[in-house]
Amino acid sequence: MSEDPKIVRAHCNKCGHETKHDVVMERTHRDSEAVDPYQGIEVSWSKTYSMLECRGCEEVSLRHTEWCSEDDPMDDPGPGTFFPPRVSRRKSAWVDRLEVPSEYAGLLDEIYIALHADSRRLAMMGARALIDAVIRRSVGDQGNFRSGLTSLVQKQLISERNREIIEAAVVVGHASAHRGHKPSSNDVNVVIDIVENLIHNELLAEQAQALKRTTPQRERAGATKKKD
Repeated sequence: MSEDPKIVRAHCNKCGHETKHDVVMERTHRDSEAVDPYQGIEVSWSKTYSMLECRGCEEVSLRHTEWCSEDDPMDDPGPGTFFPPRVSRRKSAWVDRLEVPSEYAGLLDEIYIALHADSRRLAMMGARALIDAVIRRSVGDQGNFRSGLTSLVQKQLISERNREIIEAAVVVGHASAHRGHKPSSNDVNVVIDIVENLIHNELLAEQAQALKRTTPQRERAGATKKKD
């Protein structure tokens, strides 16, 4: 009679949150090294590879964890390394639905790669660069970021309130790039919300203009039809 599979909790990319996983297969490689053969002191370590299957959607992933006898037993060992990497934030559906300009698409892809690797500083630097790209595409090079935002407001592409929101996102990106600031996961999500909203509004405005051009206009009241 086969034993019941071991069950662990892990993030599932397809489900989008932490779920129960069956450990389908597991292999552990152990080794050690004598650091003081006279006193019989040695350091031991192990690497474990676990194939996991989500009990909900049945997605399969590989988890790599490490252990060392020198580790503090009170420290959190963490979730390990996953293949493919765990997706911390899904790309918005509109990114694939709308025609995203190439200068935005490449940066967006790199930002999401950084997010999946939990490289928050890199993600915030990318968000800062993406805002600069929006300014250049909308109003041209204005010399500096503040002047660029002013031009966006003057052309009514953003409101004063939106300007304050965007400036808050840029402050995080600037601190990450120049002062080594590592924002929290919540701060990162707020900044990405701001950046995505900025781009989404720009693309929707373009879509609205195209929609107006292709929609038949309503006839004016009292207009007479031409006779055959």
